[in-house]
Amino acid sequence: MTHTTTTHRDRRMLALMNEDRHRGLHATRARRRGLVAAHVALTAALLAVLWALSGHDLPPYAAIPAALVALVAWCAVTGVLNLSTRGLLELRTRALDERQLTDRGRALTTAHRTSLALQAAALLGLHLAHEYGGARLTAPLLLGVLFALLVAHWLLPLWIAALTAPDEPADDA
Repeated sequence: MTHTTTTHRDRRMLALMNEDRHRGLHATRARRRGLVAAHVALTAALLAVLWALSGHDLPPYAAIPAALVALVAWCAVTGVLNLSTRGLLELRTRALDERQLTDRGRALTTAHRTSLALQAAALLGLHLAHEYGGARLTAPLLLGVLFALLVAHWLLPLWIAALTAPDEPADDA
């Protein structure tokens, strides 16, 4: 019984990720770059609002509506990015063909290397700021940097997969 449910879920997700209704939103490399840039900006905005809320720099009645609006936009752009990759990172391995598995592996490898470079840059930046800039490395600052690195590590595969996805073929109308 589980196998039937799983197979049904895989078929449904595959059909959802291969719908052409919203193809125009992500059909070209330029549009996907714009979507990734918007997603990065929305992610940064959400992190900034969370940072401000955690430090009580913003009153909740002002920040929470802004965070909710940004979150809804972030979710919509995330969905379009997933559609632009045809579900490369959302579908189960058994639902992908060999080319897609190769593309997924390439995106994950590039994301891993980029995440490692970001972590090394953050460590070096914190060290230089502390040693030569006189910055105090407080727990909230370190927590914020670690949280930003965690979010980047989580989202880099999606961003890289969307940036490296091939353009959709033109309509033969």
